[in-house]
Amino acid sequence: MESENSMMVPENGASPGAGTGLAIAFQPIAEIAGGRIHAYEAQALRDGAPATGDFDQLSAEQRRDVDRRCAVAAVRWAATAGFASSGGRLAIPLSAPAIGDPAEHIQPALLTARQYGIVAERLVFTLHHYQAITSSELADVMHVFNKLGPVVAFHGVGPNESGLAYCGKFAPHAVTIEPELVSTIASSWSRRIAIEDLIRRMQSLGLRIVAAGVDSEPVYERIRSFGVPLVQGAHVGAPATGSLPQPALRNAA
Repeated sequence: MESENSMMVPENGASPGAGTGLAIAFQPIAEIAGGRIHAYEAQALRDGAPATGDFDQLSAEQRRDVDRRCAVAAVRWAATAGFASSGGRLAIPLSAPAIGDPAEHIQPALLTARQYGIVAERLVFTLHHYQAITSSELADVMHVFNKLGPVVAFHGVGPNESGLAYCGKFAPHAVTIEPELVSTIASSWSRRIAIEDLIRRMQSLGLRIVAAGVDSEPVYERIRSFGVPLVQGAHVGAPATGSLPQPALRNAA
């Protein structure tokens, strides 16, 4: 991975990670009702594509360090793009297994947000692979994060809906349905039935749902018909570097 400065400090108006191929981009998460911004999700991109390969090869200790640095970078680049005066929240992905001390893990991002006049309550830390840690570890993360001000969201529900029990128990700010599950529902009858059933179960738990992978009008209309309140994907708005893109959705009653 690049040096700390290349990930964290914007210089002379250059794009994030300029010269390295690594950048922090922002993708809108929009409310279906009215098309308003709910949050901007920070994403690490390598040459315009998700930088998952960069992270997959890291050790747990390296991932812990990179997680924290990327969170700081997300706050700084969002602030540079005008986030402090915009609406919505800033969603920052974190790897749950990489979190050691929860407070120590997010303090750098919280301090950076404070420097830019961004209150902690506008930050959403989205936990990936939250099913890979124990219930007591997750409870500690939820307690500490919420005590410090930001809220916690969960990414995905895992194979065979394994995360639903955690979702119901810990009541995160939101739960994301993965893009690979959502994007084919307009063309696959079996996938549509499975997603509809999953959404009903999530709704019965009182969860706020984000459908990622909404990449076409048919997918958007199907998700809308299921009563999902929040959407993300190419049909809503592509990730952008150096700016906070507005959602492309038409206003919906």
